[in-house]
Amino acid sequence: MMSLKTTYTNTELGPFYVGGALASLTSDGSILATAVEEDIVITDLTTNEPLHKLEGDGEQITCLQLTPDGKFLAVVSQSQQLRIFNLHESRFIKNHKLSSPVFLSAADPTSTLFSFGGSDGSVIVFDIENGFITHSFKGHGSTISALKFHGELNSSNWKLISGDTTGLIKVWDLVKRKALATLNEHNSAVRGLAIGGGSESQFLVSGGRDDILMVWDTKNWKVKNTISVQQQVEACGFISEDLIYSAGGDAVLKIWELSSGNLYAQSAQPIEELMISGVLPVEDDKLYLVLSDQTLFELDLTLIEQGETIEISKKIAGNHGTIADMRYVGPNMNLIALATNSPGLRVIDPINKPLEVDIYEGHTDLLNALDTTANGLWIATAAKDNEARLWRYDEDSEKFEIYAIFKGHAGSVSAVALPRADDDSKYPKFLITGSSDLTIKKWKVPKPSKNNTDELPYIVKTSDYTRRAHEKDINALDISPNDEFFATASYDKTGKVWDLESGETIGILKGHKRGLWDIKFCKFDKILATTSGDKTAKLWSLTDFKCVKTFEGHTNSVQKVEFLNKENQIITTGADGLVKIWDTTVGEDLKTYDQHANRIWALLVKNEGEEFVTADADGVFQFWVDNTEEVNAKEEEASRLRVEQEQSLQNFMSSGKWGEAFLLALTLDQPMRLYNVLKNSILANSAPEEFVIGEEIDSTLSKLNDDQILLLFKRVRTWNVNARFFQVSQKLIKAVFKILSVDKLIEIPGLAAIVETILPYNDRHFSRLDNLVEQSFILDYSIGEMNKLV
Repeated sequence: MMSLKTTYTNTELGPFYVGGALASLTSDGSILATAVEEDIVITDLTTNEPLHKLEGDGEQITCLQLTPDGKFLAVVSQSQQLRIFNLHESRFIKNHKLSSPVFLSAADPTSTLFSFGGSDGSVIVFDIENGFITHSFKGHGSTISALKFHGELNSSNWKLISGDTTGLIKVWDLVKRKALATLNEHNSAVRGLAIGGGSESQFLVSGGRDDILMVWDTKNWKVKNTISVQQQVEACGFISEDLIYSAGGDAVLKIWELSSGNLYAQSAQPIEELMISGVLPVEDDKLYLVLSDQTLFELDLTLIEQGETIEISKKIAGNHGTIADMRYVGPNMNLIALATNSPGLRVIDPINKPLEVDIYEGHTDLLNALDTTANGLWIATAAKDNEARLWRYDEDSEKFEIYAIFKGHAGSVSAVALPRADDDSKYPKFLITGSSDLTIKKWKVPKPSKNNTDELPYIVKTSDYTRRAHEKDINALDISPNDEFFATASYDKTGKVWDLESGETIGILKGHKRGLWDIKFCKFDKILATTSGDKTAKLWSLTDFKCVKTFEGHTNSVQKVEFLNKENQIITTGADGLVKIWDTTVGEDLKTYDQHANRIWALLVKNEGEEFVTADADGVFQFWVDNTEEVNAKEEEASRLRVEQEQSLQNFMSSGKWGEAFLLALTLDQPMRLYNVLKNSILANSAPEEFVIGEEIDSTLSKLNDDQILLLFKRVRTWNVNARFFQVSQKLIKAVFKILSVDKLIEIPGLAAIVETILPYNDRHFSRLDNLVEQSFILDYSIGEMNKLV
C-alpha cells in the first residue's frame, strides 16, 4: 500500500512593497527600502534577499529615505513619528516627533543630513549623527511636494530647494539660513527638482503636474526655457549636461534635450493604465521607475540613441496583487506563470530570482485564468477583454511571445485549457475556453505555413464548435489525461462532462448546494473532483457520474482541488485560508495548514505532491515540500530510543542505581516513574541525617541544568497539591534548597512564578500538620487520664 503524504515544510514569498510611501534606493542601487503597509522591508537587490524586516508603530508608513551610502534609513508614519534606523548596527538610533504629517524627504550626498517636508509647509533639516534639527524653514503655504539638496556641506554653495502643491519653489541658503530665491511660475504641484548643466551646475529643472518642465538659470533664478512634456510630471532629473528626463502620468520616461527642448528618446508605454510615482536614480546611468502598482522598472541609459525606444532591462514586482491562477512553465518547469488582477501575463523564477518578474502585455483587461502544456512551452491565458491568447516559449530569447489570439466570445473568458496528452506534436492541437456568456468553445490552434513567413500573432475568429454549457458563469475547465473528455464547473451548482471531439454532454454532476469553483480529472482512475461554495469537495465516478465521496471540513468556500499521490489523496484550498490534505479512501482530513491570512485562489501541485504551491488574495506564496518520510523516520527513531530508555530505566530501578534512574525519568518526562524513583530512594536512604533523598540523587541534583531544574519544580508543583504525594515533593524542595544556592535558582527564568504557586499549598500542609500535633496532645492527655482511673 502506498504511504500517505501527511507533513510538509513551507517557505513563504510575500510582497515586499505595498502602500503609498515611495521606495528609497542607495546610490549604487544595491539596497532598497520599501513599505509593506505599516512595516518596512530592506532588501539587498544584488542577492534578492531581505536584509531587515522592521515592525512599524501600527500606523501606515508615509515616508522612507535611505542615505546614499546605505547606512541610515529615515522612517515616518502617519503618527508623525520620525525614526532613524542604523543598518550597520541593526537598530533604531533616534526617535523624533514631527510637527505635521510628512510625505516627502531627501538625503544630502554626504549621507549626514535628512530633509523633511511637512503638510503644514514647513521644511526641516535633521542631523543624523547628532540627532537634532539644524534648520527649520517656513515660507510655503501648502504641503511640500519636492525637495532637493545641492552643493557642498558647510560651503558657501550649500542649498536646499523645495516645492509645494501650489507650484511655489523656494531656494534656501543653508549657510545663511534664509530664502535665497522664490520662484512662482508653475500653476500646479511641483514634483521634480534637479540641478545640473555642467561643472558650474548652472541650471535648475523643475517639473510639475501642470505638464511642463521649467529650466531656470541659477545665476539670476530666471526662467530660461519651458518644455511642454504632455504628461503629469512626478519626477525629473539630469542624465548628462544636455539631457534631462521627465516621468509621470502615462507611465513613460521621456528624455529631452536641455538646449532645444526637443524629445530625444522615451520608454515604451504599458497597456495597463498606470503612472510613474517616482524615479530612483542609480550610478552608472541607470534609473528605477517606480510604478503606481509598486512595480519597479530598471532602465539602462548608457547606450541610448536619439529617437529609439528605451528598453526595460529588469522588472521587480513589489507585489503581485491577487493571484487568481498559476502554472509551472518553461523548458525546465522551474518558472511560474501568474494570472493576477492586471492585464499582463506575469512569469517569475521563485528560486533563483524571486523578486524579478517578466510581464507580457497584450490583454487589455484583467486575467482570469491560464493553462499550460505538459512541456511548459505553451501558455494559454483567458481575460476579461473577451479574448484568449496563446503564448509560446522562444529558446533564443528565453522569453514567451504571443502566438495566437482567439476572438469570438461575447463575454469575459473565465476558463481555458490546453491538451493533456503528452504526444510529440510541436504545437498544441486545440484550445478549450469557457466564458461568462455561458458558452464553451473548442478552437483549432493554427500551424505555420511551410515557408514559415506568417506574421504573428495569428488571429482566430472561428471555433470548431460553440455550446451553451451552463445557466451561470463557468468558473473552471479541465481536460482528461487522454484528451477524450473535458469537464466544466459552473456557478449554477453543476459540473458537466463533455465529449471533446463532438462537444456533446455525456454526464452531469449534481449534488453541490452552491456554485462550483473548480473541477479536476484524476490521471490514474476514472474519477474527478469538484469544489464548491457549499464548503465541501466531492469525488465523482466517471462511470455513472454519481458522487462517491464528500469531504467536509472547510469553514468557507473551497476554491481549488488537486489530486496527489496518484488517486489516494487530494489537496484543497479555501476562502478560509486553509490548506487541507485528505485521504480519499476514507474521506478523512489528514492535515490542515493555516499559513495564509486570506482567500487562497491558486493551487499548484508538482510530482504527485512532492511539492505544491499556494497563493492568496494578498499576493503571498507558500512553497510546500513533502517531508513525510523524514518525519516518519525521526518518529520511528525516537520511538525506538524511547523503548530502549524505558528498559534502561527499569534496569536502573531494579539494581538500585537511583541517580541514573532519576536522570533518565526526568529526561523521559515520566512524572509517576520519577516519583517512584524518588520515593524508593528515600526509603533506601541509609543516612537520612546526611542525605535528604539519597546519596546518588543528592549528588545528581547539583549537576542539573536550568531546564532540568525548571521541569523538576513543575513536577513538585503537581505532586504538592495532593496529600498522597506531598511528602516526596517536600523532601525534594528541601534537597534542592540545601544543595543549590538561592542566587542560582533566582536566575532561572520562570522558576520564581512556579515557586509562588507552590507556597499556598505548603501553608496548607503545615496547617494540617499543626492540627495533627494539637490532636496528638489531646490524645496523650486522654490516655494519661484514663491511666489514672485504671
